[in-house]
Amino acid sequence: MLNIAVNRCVGCRLCEIWCSYSHHGAVSPSRSRIRVLRDLDGERDIPLVCRQCTVPLCIKACPAGALSRDESTGAVKVNRDLCAGCLMCVEACPRGGIGVGPEGYPLVCDLCEGKPQCAAHCPEGAIKFQRRDLADRDKKLNAVRCLGE
Repeated sequence: MLNIAVNRCVGCRLCEIWCSYSHHGAVSPSRSRIRVLRDLDGERDIPLVCRQCTVPLCIKACPAGALSRDESTGAVKVNRDLCAGCLMCVEACPRGGIGVGPEGYPLVCDLCEGKPQCAAHCPEGAIKFQRRDLADRDKKLNAVRCLGE
């Protein structure tokens, strides 16, 4: 899963550039699976990307069965051959992590087959890739540390 440190994001949008380039061979942020939005106060940039939920509501919401979990990477994948373009997955995502490409199909982070380019090229370290089991462990350890303070 991708861990986002919002306080480190400087809004350079290199994550969008690398995502679109690695998936489509061209710089096209509108086709990126990660999007950087400015908050309402205009004070910080917030990278939005699929959080690879433990129980993905997007998969359950898809009437065509076009979304599934990749067994090797654990990422949610979209089968465009099955996708009807209804965008129920976008509506079901509680964190706004699914975008819509110019063709009208959902854009869901597929973790670049375990080597996310957004994380590899983030100059500020705002995006980190971590296996879900390790991320869950780290969250629990941090919670325990906070209790001891």
